[in-house]
Amino acid sequence: MLINKSMYPVKAGYSAISTMQAQLGKLQTQLGSGQKAETLSEMGFDRTVSLASRNRLTKLDSFAANIDTVNLRLNFLDQAFTSLSKLKSETRTSATPTSYGENNLTMVSLQKDSQNRLSQLLETLNLSVAGRYLMGGNKTETAPVATYDQIMNGDGTSDGYLRGAEERRKADLGKDSSDTLSNVGLPRTTITGPWKNNLVLSSAEFERFGYSITSISGNSDSTQTMGPTADPLAPTVQVSTQPLDGELVTFNMTRRDGTTQTLTAKAVAAPSVPDSSATPPEYSIGATLEDTAKNLENLMGQKLGNLDNFKQFLSSDADVKVIGYSDGMKAVSVKFQTQPIDGETITIGIKNAETGVTTDYAFKAVAGTPDPAANPKEYQIGVSREETLKNLQGALKAHLGGLEAPIKTGRLEAGVDAVTPEKVRIAEQSPPTVFGYKLASASTTSSRINVSAVAGNPANMTVEFMGVPRAGESVTINLTMPDGTSKAMTLQAVDRQPATGQFVIGANKEETAANFEAALKIQLDQTSKTDLVAASSYAAADDFFTTDGVARRIDMTGGDPETATVFANPGTRDTVKWYVGEVGAAGDNPRRSATASVDDSTKVGYGVRANESGLRELVKTLAAMSSQEYDINDSTSKARFSAMVEKQMAATSSSTATHEGSVEQIGLELGVVRATVGGAKERNTAFAGQIETLLSEVETVSMEETAMQLLALKTRLEASYQTTASVANLSLVNYLK
Repeated sequence: MLINKSMYPVKAGYSAISTMQAQLGKLQTQLGSGQKAETLSEMGFDRTVSLASRNRLTKLDSFAANIDTVNLRLNFLDQAFTSLSKLKSETRTSATPTSYGENNLTMVSLQKDSQNRLSQLLETLNLSVAGRYLMGGNKTETAPVATYDQIMNGDGTSDGYLRGAEERRKADLGKDSSDTLSNVGLPRTTITGPWKNNLVLSSAEFERFGYSITSISGNSDSTQTMGPTADPLAPTVQVSTQPLDGELVTFNMTRRDGTTQTLTAKAVAAPSVPDSSATPPEYSIGATLEDTAKNLENLMGQKLGNLDNFKQFLSSDADVKVIGYSDGMKAVSVKFQTQPIDGETITIGIKNAETGVTTDYAFKAVAGTPDPAANPKEYQIGVSREETLKNLQGALKAHLGGLEAPIKTGRLEAGVDAVTPEKVRIAEQSPPTVFGYKLASASTTSSRINVSAVAGNPANMTVEFMGVPRAGESVTINLTMPDGTSKAMTLQAVDRQPATGQFVIGANKEETAANFEAALKIQLDQTSKTDLVAASSYAAADDFFTTDGVARRIDMTGGDPETATVFANPGTRDTVKWYVGEVGAAGDNPRRSATASVDDSTKVGYGVRANESGLRELVKTLAAMSSQEYDINDSTSKARFSAMVEKQMAATSSSTATHEGSVEQIGLELGVVRATVGGAKERNTAFAGQIETLLSEVETVSMEETAMQLLALKTRLEASYQTTASVANLSLVNYLK
């Protein structure tokens, strides 16, 4: 302010000083606070800019708070889905079909490993941060899934998964058929050797029905018995090319007690007479290969005793071998050194695993006609050892074949047509049921077999033998399993002792059809106790682990799941709800169940529901795997293990990563949200800086400039004080002075 240098009234000078004093006070205030004004009214036109800018900063602060909250929750979700991805990978690689591990350790420990993984999975799905559960959609106050114990075992008043799975298994398997061992082609017996004097009774398929061969006795001068053992029985010499005169063959043999022995034999041609006491001992080259084999086997018997005492024969000549019957199962053998005498008995012990009782079945050789009502069971001594052995074989099949053989058919009915015995009919249960197998289609590789299928509810199909098929030709029946997967069941024609999945070519088409029926029942039982049980476990998981948490249960009105045909109405049977979080409408995006605004135009969704398809699939898989126990004494364990593992690998395969709602897909979507939030945070931070700069220009002062203005004003004010004081004392006298 300029000082008025003219003579003016003192009152005007005081006014000017007062104004400067006020301005000085304002500058002092600005210097102390750094602000241009204390009130909006003092800001003038800048107040509009200040108000708008501060409002914008407030919104940015709220966005920043949202971002901090979202980032906190995303951090926990990121850790959770990293853990889930690892868990899924471990589940996929934990076991492979037919890889049972050393001493079957992988197989027997799989159930416990699956239980541990399921428990870990459920704990992860119940993840909470600061009292908020993150995987229940918009329901954040309570845990979205039940505990492991509640889910598997129930809560005392409501059933858990294990109860539902057991009912479903029984419903899918259905009731046992009323069959005997003979109806399914058992027991399996084989007559071997060039002398046709050795019979092997195998326990193959016996154990499927709860029986085991525990003993055999009846040794005499004429009869030798051996077993039960899984080692080869009934050693038999085979010659594929006639040896030359003087040709040597050496056998390195291992006895059943583990000791070893060596024998060298020399072939001699007629008219030379073989000398068994020579060094090496000699045997005669016969007119046929079978004669030569008989001669060599007879020599080995003289030098070694009973060949059944040995379990391994290694030959120096590939054209001369000693092989024993073996199918991997325990077996017993009967060898007639000579014809048995009248009244001589052979006793075989058969144990029933269900009752634990062992029954001895005695078979007596008789010279006359056997009495079918006699006990011990009788068989006739024939004109040769081979004929006698065939009679014993018939007696074994007749009497041991009468044992019960309950077949699990998965609600299918199979049997030879009563009117046309060359036809085998397979049909779904009537009245219809939603459980068990469903017939899909059938095919054959044989021109002598005709297969036809009739769709419907129930569906059926017919396998008709137009003639006798060739060995190697087959029939395939395609089944739909309870979990919706498919299973091809193939039966192959063979001209030898059949294994599971094979049927013997009979003398005519009717006999072949009967053999096919027996093989079909065996195969159905095998498939039912393995693949069907596995599929039923997964179907039960589908029933229990539903999207809305409400389990689907079997209608138990009849009191027996094996005869149930439909499901109960929803909610009519007390069952634990595995999931109690937000269900959501069909087709909606679970990520939108929890949202936050991170800037004016961006709202991110980071919600997760534990019932999403990928998470639910992992829960279902581990629950199904947790329900299966693999007892090494159970003959179906290995095949059932393989069937379960195949389904586990399919459910957790890397190809599922691209499926909507998969663990990987959810993790990816949350990663996109994290990136979006990070970008918004950067933009908001930059924008806030710009606004704060603008506010600084509008609301704050430059301390240096203010200090300079203050000093200048103070100087002027002091000058004004002096001038005003001088003017105030001015008079004419003083002026004249």
